[in-house]
Amino acid sequence: MSDSSEPFSEEQILPAEAPEAPAVAAPEAPVAPEPEPDYVDTRPIPKRHDRLAILFLILLPTAFFADVLFGVNQFYMRDLTRYYYPTKQILRTIAYGGEFPLWNRWFSAGQPMAANPEHEAFYPLTWLILLPNYDLGFRLHILIHLYIALLGMYALLRSMELRPPAAFFGALSFGLGGLFLSYINLLPIMFCAAWLPLTCLYVRKFLFKPSVRDFALSALFLGLQCLVGEPTTVVQSGFLLGMYALYRGWYSTPRVAKMITNVAWIGLISLMAFAVGAAQMLPAADHVTDSARSRVFDFSLVSAWSFPWAKLAEVIYPNFLGYMSIKQVMWYWGGGLYPGMGSPFLFNIYCGLLLTALAIGGGFARRRGARFVLIVSLFSLLIALGGNTPLLRALYDAGIATAIRYPEKFILIAVFALILFASQMLQRILDGDKAVRDSAIGFVLAVTLVAAVIAVLTFFPIYGQTFSKIWGLTPGGGANKMIGLSANGWIVAAVRGGALLFLLWSVRFLKRKIWYVLALLFVCIDLGPVVHQLNPRMPQRFFTKSPEANKTLPPNRNEYRVFHESDWYGQEEVAKKYFSTGDAVYWIVRNGIYPMTPAGQGIATVMERDYDKTALLPTIDLVESVWDVKRSGRKDWWQPFVAMSNSWYRGIYRPYDAEWKRTKGRMKSAQPIQFVKVDPSPRYYFADQLVTIKDRKDFANQLIKNSYSRRVAFLTRNTFVPADGRVLGWRETANTAVIDVESNGRAFLVMSVTPHKFWNVTLSGKRVEPVVTNIGFQGLEVPAGRHRILMNYRNPHIERGVTITLIAAAILGALAFVRRS
Repeated sequence: MSDSSEPFSEEQILPAEAPEAPAVAAPEAPVAPEPEPDYVDTRPIPKRHDRLAILFLILLPTAFFADVLFGVNQFYMRDLTRYYYPTKQILRTIAYGGEFPLWNRWFSAGQPMAANPEHEAFYPLTWLILLPNYDLGFRLHILIHLYIALLGMYALLRSMELRPPAAFFGALSFGLGGLFLSYINLLPIMFCAAWLPLTCLYVRKFLFKPSVRDFALSALFLGLQCLVGEPTTVVQSGFLLGMYALYRGWYSTPRVAKMITNVAWIGLISLMAFAVGAAQMLPAADHVTDSARSRVFDFSLVSAWSFPWAKLAEVIYPNFLGYMSIKQVMWYWGGGLYPGMGSPFLFNIYCGLLLTALAIGGGFARRRGARFVLIVSLFSLLIALGGNTPLLRALYDAGIATAIRYPEKFILIAVFALILFASQMLQRILDGDKAVRDSAIGFVLAVTLVAAVIAVLTFFPIYGQTFSKIWGLTPGGGANKMIGLSANGWIVAAVRGGALLFLLWSVRFLKRKIWYVLALLFVCIDLGPVVHQLNPRMPQRFFTKSPEANKTLPPNRNEYRVFHESDWYGQEEVAKKYFSTGDAVYWIVRNGIYPMTPAGQGIATVMERDYDKTALLPTIDLVESVWDVKRSGRKDWWQPFVAMSNSWYRGIYRPYDAEWKRTKGRMKSAQPIQFVKVDPSPRYYFADQLVTIKDRKDFANQLIKNSYSRRVAFLTRNTFVPADGRVLGWRETANTAVIDVESNGRAFLVMSVTPHKFWNVTLSGKRVEPVVTNIGFQGLEVPAGRHRILMNYRNPHIERGVTITLIAAAILGALAFVRRS
């Protein structure tokens, strides 16, 4: 970080940065003349100012999340409860068993694990979950990224010649802003985005003054993002770096040559970063071709997760669309903007009213970088809007954007650029730039007047009527509650605006230390409620105490699986009742051990919903066949499937009214699911009948029209009359299985394990190729006699990727220690 005493040197902000001084002055596009600041602070910056800023950047998140840090409470919203907490338990269990988590046998009869970026198996900080206390490790591996984001952004802004107060403000706006905090329940995005400031820091340094050390650090930090493997965030990082490279080249001489050179450097940095992330990127790319990601997402799904126009108001009024959580209950009246979803993908994008005011003020004052930030932000917004503009539909129809699932993710580019630009504008105001200050004051005055007028209207019946009509609310207690919350929100917005007006106006005459204290209080009070609304907590026992339903299932968990049928019935009346119980909703999920939470109890499930859209294609085909047979009207539709999949239990709903009565309305203790035992079926068994099918649809049709024994096997090949056989015993680890069998002739062994090309199978020491059986499983022809069958899962892409990662990381790590000349 620079200790330069010049607050506005030629080395400025990304992307609102002035170019390095060329040997020969280059012509620049005409810009409006900038007035000289009234006062420029040229005093040297004492190191204690940086130390104090860093101390507060550590203390503030610690204070906000102390209950989580010290194990009193835990984050629980959305994917944290239903996916990330149990999947990290699986990863930990496998590692403690002495294996690498290549295969996840707890989901859908087995799925690739390390190849799936949702598990972040190769990301170093994931392995905090291996601490002796899992819950501590899980909490830390989330919270540590808050500190990385905050301190990384501070370092980036300080390197841009911003003094500690402006850099401190920018860091808070990023690390404790609504966008980054919305990532807490979307861990791969959070882990990836946390490293973006440090990536930008060293890329910027390298482009300003190339050095081996800065090149290496740029590639290493971008490589960490690749090791997480969240593709959308990596793409956005690359876009920001590429645009910045073009921006620097535009103001250099010769212009075109410099732009090409800068982009080439970014390409080389990206290539080395990909090498660092090869352990994840190579198997992930291969996994895409074998999984649900290889199929085009339905456009209605893509459109449902698009950024609505109305959400832009959140940069000014944080609760314009509602509240994600108040006492563990969501009051979100903007849910209709997300058809079929009811809530946003990104909970909130509010990063503080001061941030927005400074960015708008700098834009109106036409400060350098404003046009560039505007261009970048418009591009970001256009992609994020997704189905709300014709562009995405056109790209989708052209086959270009068919892999985009959550367009709303792309708003990161705009928010990140605005934070950097706003931080620079705060520095200008502190240095006496009247034009920026007055423009910011004018903007805040306008939004405050709007809030004040609406706040007054909330005292009249017309407000409630208009509010209900706009958001499509039906009369009742819920609508009245939302109207009341909205009314309070406008009053708070008016007060917030008034406080910020005073803050901006008083910068001219208040002593600087007093103003800094007031600004800190304002930002903390402004962002504090957003911090807690976006990330409510559950007591730690929510995760650590075993649900009662767990006790109803036998302890020999390795021998059977569960078909949690009820999880599919979200639109059924009984499901709607259970999931309309206010602050008990997540307790319903926990107590009913809905997928994917059973894995945390050591329970394997099959035929569950594919929450992250990464299930293997045979699994998807099997599930589609299940529902084809169910929709046909066959009363015992589930019987052949539970027999094929080693399911011993079906999870079905208990009657809601009876459970309400039993608990006396205290639904946090409700047991919504009962696990009904079915005829046990083994995981490995010999088929007594083989049936030839053409494809998945023929498979479903056969089950609809005919009745078969529980040991039938369906194959897309010529069949034979199988001899009898028996399984003498079997044992499994995460990545292997050993099955001892005996057959009386030419027999066929069904293995209720999901087929995949990386299963290596031997029969009495000889390599054999299993065949897809029953659409979603695999089988093997077995000759007469006793045999030992070995199954071993190995992914060669992981082995190659790890080798590349280790070599690249070692080379770049060594170069990172080269002293900067």
